[in-house]
Amino acid sequence: MDHLQLFSTELFVFEPPGTAALCEALTRQILEDRDATPGLRRSNVGGWHSAPNLSQRPEPCFGALMQLMVDHLGQALQAMAARERGALPRLRYGVHAWAMVMEEGDYTTPHDHAAAHWSAVFYADAGDADLARWPQSGRLAFLDPRRATPAIPGLGIGGSDFSLAPRTGLLVLFPGWLQHYVHPYRGSRPRVCVSGNLQVEVTPSSRPA
Repeated sequence: MDHLQLFSTELFVFEPPGTAALCEALTRQILEDRDATPGLRRSNVGGWHSAPNLSQRPEPCFGALMQLMVDHLGQALQAMAARERGALPRLRYGVHAWAMVMEEGDYTTPHDHAAAHWSAVFYADAGDADLARWPQSGRLAFLDPRRATPAIPGLGIGGSDFSLAPRTGLLVLFPGWLQHYVHPYRGSRPRVCVSGNLQVEVTPSSRPA
C-alpha cells in the first residue's frame, strides 16, 4: 500500500535573537500612535488597527522591522528551494504593513490576505494574559484550507485548525491565501503586533533570456 500525504501548507515560525530593544521601540511608538489616531475597522472586533503605511513611516523601528520580515522571508524561500533542490533567483520584495493593539476581549474574525504572496505577524508585546485560566487567549489560529471536507463521525480526521501562542519577539510567516483569525485576548496589558503583506518578484537580471 502506498500512503501519500499531499498539498502541505508552508508556515514558518522564527524567534530572531536580539529583538528586545526593537520590541520596546515598536510598542512605545505604536501605543503613541493608538492614543493619537483613530483606528480602522477591518477583521478586528475591538482593538486598534493602524493605517497600512508602516513601510513608509520614517521611524527607525518600522524600517528595522520591515527589513527583519524581508530577511526572514528570504530564509524561508531559500529553505523551500533547497528542499526542492532548486536555486533561488535574485528576488525583490514589497511590504505593506500595519499595527494592531488588542485590549481585554478584542479579537479578529476569519480572513485572508489573498492578494499577497506571503503574510507576516511580529509580536512586539504578546501581553500578560493568565494562560492557565485563558489558554486560548490571543492565539493566532489557521483554518484548514480543505474546508469542504466532510468529517467522519467518531473519527478524529477531517477539517481542523491549528493555532500558535504569541510570544514577544516571535515572527510568523504564512501564505497570504491561508485563512486565519485571533482568539479573544484576555490580558490587562495591551497586546501589540505588526502584520504585513509581502509581494515577491524576480529581479529583471535574474529572469531567463
